[in-house]
Amino acid sequence: MNERLRFLWVVFAGGAVLMALEILSSRILAPRFGSSVYVWGSIISVFLAALAAGYAWGGRLADRDPSFAGLGRMVTWAAVSQALLLVFGTRLADLLGRWTGAAPWGTLLAAALLFAPPAVLLATLSPYAVRLAARDLDRLGHTAGRLYALSTVGSLVGTLGATFGLIPHLSLDTSLALIVAVTAATALLALAGDLRRQRPVAALAALLFAAAAVGPPSLPGDERGLVYERMTPHQTLRVVDDGGVRYLESDRVRHGAVRLADGAMALSYPRLFPLAWAYAPAVRRVLILGMGGGNSASYLRDAFPDIAVDLVEIDPAVPEVARRFMGFAAGDGIEVHVDDGRRFLELHRERWDVIIADTYIGLSVPFHMTTREFLALVDARLADGGVLVVNLAAGLGEPFPRAIYRTLAERFETVDAFPVPGLGNTVLFARHGPRPAAGELERLAADLDRRGGFRPSLAGLARRRLPAAVDVRGVPVLSDRFAPVDRLIHLDARDLPAPAE
Repeated sequence: MNERLRFLWVVFAGGAVLMALEILSSRILAPRFGSSVYVWGSIISVFLAALAAGYAWGGRLADRDPSFAGLGRMVTWAAVSQALLLVFGTRLADLLGRWTGAAPWGTLLAAALLFAPPAVLLATLSPYAVRLAARDLDRLGHTAGRLYALSTVGSLVGTLGATFGLIPHLSLDTSLALIVAVTAATALLALAGDLRRQRPVAALAALLFAAAAVGPPSLPGDERGLVYERMTPHQTLRVVDDGGVRYLESDRVRHGAVRLADGAMALSYPRLFPLAWAYAPAVRRVLILGMGGGNSASYLRDAFPDIAVDLVEIDPAVPEVARRFMGFAAGDGIEVHVDDGRRFLELHRERWDVIIADTYIGLSVPFHMTTREFLALVDARLADGGVLVVNLAAGLGEPFPRAIYRTLAERFETVDAFPVPGLGNTVLFARHGPRPAAGELERLAADLDRRGGFRPSLAGLARRRLPAAVDVRGVPVLSDRFAPVDRLIHLDARDLPAPAE
């Protein structure tokens, strides 16, 4: 490859690697910080700041040492920073996530520490390349325009490649190792014209390329209890065995659990779902939004063999993983639909006796499934006398659950809340019609216990119902136009504005 082609490749590859790294950065942060607007805002801000700093620094370096070998050295150090990210990135993200409590400012700090160094080094390449290519001041604008266009085309290729190639088909470590290998190979191409004087730097680039080509390293403890891991376009799925229980994790949030000894459901909150039959006794059809490990559907189908259950899951990898590792089996009254929950309701005009919304767990909640417009759609899909069941991963003292409660209460006449024993979750039951008296609810639950032998008993769970009056002052009714879900999830109750008297 002649020098001109090598030079153009460096410009192109620099833009491609930079944007591929930006897309992959969300996969490093998501298991610790979620994928909220704070995460993406932090990533974009850090990369923009890195571009500004890299452009300024690259221009100064180019004036001081305008050589192709100097460009190669910068690419080599970019490969070094990427290799450090590959080896230590997830560990550092874990540490920062615990130390900052995954707060929004912690997200920005983590993004800066993890991604600013490689981004700054890659950003130096464009002004450096312009300085090297400048031969005629009368054509400097034309030269700069062509090189920035080439870099931008590389950025486009890197974005599409990471989005449609790396993330759906490779693990995070393999994707990062591939980026290190491409960057190290690019450094070697840049250094190829002066290998005698650049031997130490070239040797470092060659070492990085060889190490990345061999495969990503595993640090002690990384694979403890890990059965399976897969990066999908929506999340990072992990199957982990711990204490005799197999868990399905989505970005480190546990969405499914079965006992290894007998395959029985090990989650506690779905055991409240049969209380829906006390509110809507004639249940024939159930819709569950959010599949997890499929445990809830299997549990309800075993308890009520005559019902039909529709499961809706946005990530097509989840049903596959649930079948392979969580003992889930579709068919026999359970049908899985791969779709966004709200879109599914818009496209399907059937009506269900019970609709269960189980998508409000973790740091990244789909805001469009929390709003009054979404609840109006749910209401339209409920059969007469039907009930909506909502699982919340926190108590009603927290801002986000209170906002959900307030939005539900605006739409439905009755909203009952039940804390999950031994867990921080709260399960809400919303319907049209008066609130059942405590004695009546317990009697209906006891009848269900006699029929199904539920453990813990539904009658005992019914006695845990919270008082009807929930203080929702200071939290908004959520709507498509205003649903600050990310802020509410991160907002501590003491940070809410004082309620008006």
